Amino acid sequence: MSIAARYNIIDVFPDEVDKQLETIPSVVSDEEMEGRKDLREEMIFTIDGDDTKDIDDAISIKILENGNYELGVHIADVSYYVKDGTALYDEAYNRGTSSYLADTVIPMLPHQLSNGICSLNPNVDRLAISCVMEIDENGNTVSSDIFESVIKSRKQMTYKNVNKIIEEDVVPEGYEDFVSTLKQMHDLAKIIRKAKINKGYIDFDVDEPKIIVDDKGKAIDVQKRVRGEGEKLIEDFMIAANEAVATTIFYMELPFIYRIHGEPSLEKIQSFMTFLNVLGYKVNANMKNITPKTIQEILNQLHNKEEYPILSSMLLRSMQKAVYDVNNIGHFGLASKCYTHFTSPIRRFPDLNVHRLLRTYLFNNSINNETMNYFNNTLPQIAKQSSVRERAAVDCERDVTDMKMAEYMESHIGEEYDGVINTVTNYGFYVELENLVEGLVKIEDLPGDYYIYQENAFCLIGKRTQKRYLLGDKIKVVVDSVVKDKGLINFKLAEGGSKGGNKQPKS
Repeated sequence: MSIAARYNIIDVFPDEVDKQLETIPSVVSDEEMEGRKDLREEMIFTIDGDDTKDIDDAISIKILENGNYELGVHIADVSYYVKDGTALYDEAYNRGTSSYLADTVIPMLPHQLSNGICSLNPNVDRLAISCVMEIDENGNTVSSDIFESVIKSRKQMTYKNVNKIIEEDVVPEGYEDFVSTLKQMHDLAKIIRKAKINKGYIDFDVDEPKIIVDDKGKAIDVQKRVRGEGEKLIEDFMIAANEAVATTIFYMELPFIYRIHGEPSLEKIQSFMTFLNVLGYKVNANMKNITPKTIQEILNQLHNKEEYPILSSMLLRSMQKAVYDVNNIGHFGLASKCYTHFTSPIRRFPDLNVHRLLRTYLFNNSINNETMNYFNNTLPQIAKQSSVRERAAVDCERDVTDMKMAEYMESHIGEEYDGVINTVTNYGFYVELENLVEGLVKIEDLPGDYYIYQENAFCLIGKRTQKRYLLGDKIKVVVDSVVKDKGLINFKLAEGGSKGGNKQPKS
């Protein structure tokens, strides 16, 4: 919580917000459903992590008579409850996003909303905004319809159980009635993904750590986060809905908030290619016109290399950061011409505003000069604030993860691990363990020689022995010390610890 406070991420809501919560209903009334499309009889359900409590997206599918798919993405109608000019809206603006810190969530909206009336919990009526798309056999969205709805989720599914069905053909108890629907969804997700990849969608496939804590919040394990077919399915469906919404408003030429991702700088990509040459890898790529396909081709040529996880991570760091903006320049990483964030209004302020804009333009048909002027004046600041708060949340989450990793390694001082050098600097090199824990081997702790940093060769080289420590070298290390509060872990080489260490970079 002290790390969160440094980033102005506060877990207590102001009194005005608490007061407004008294006016928020706990159930959906008949009156609130009036004028909405009633989808409560449809086969709609949610898929989330085991411990998710703020559920903002549900999905449905049908096969149409022409053989195309009808994909429904149904998103919690948060903007119905959180209106502009209220204490709830102002506080959501200040926070910008929910923050997920190890085992703690600091929500953008109070739990009464995020886990209650706005959460698409099973077997209860919920207000939603639905985006229903017709998608053909090639993964193209033929048409889409966006409307206010009322839904009743049939089941709160978990990724773990959905993956058992999709990946192992094992049906967990309580999922029997959903198997054929999930398999249809998986078929569609594969079609959508293939179409995205053909357009140039870049999947960096970078592993993320998951901190396991005990009931007192102490880190007891660090694992790689699993990204199975169920996770990919939801990602593919949400991207399709985000594109459909963004495209609808873009072609209406109305003020809007887009999720944009600019082209990478030629200099950074050339620097990465130089590094590949140093490692001895020859990669063919069109450097005169860098497109998403260019990056995709580089990754494909590296995919079978031992250092691929490190290399893809380095290439990702060469990219620009995605941000929110009122000017649509497209999303480079997704190879998308038109993209927004529509699918997470419980935890992201820009999504909440996208819903607000959809209500204004599509449901209330309020498209006049006064409305246009208002949004032209206010949306740029909303986009900027959303980007700033997103960056703060990402940095805070990283710092908390580093601190929790250090806390976990405190009880493993003196133990030996296999790792890989993933960064080389003038003061030492960082080693990543199999569970993604990262620690520093200081240059002064390298035995048997005086080591010099060779920037152009991305390595440390012994002055007398010419022994090299190069990115990608496998190495054995011992946990030497930990500074938990700063999230720092120091390693030393184990006895005879260099499994690599003599790989020769090209001059």
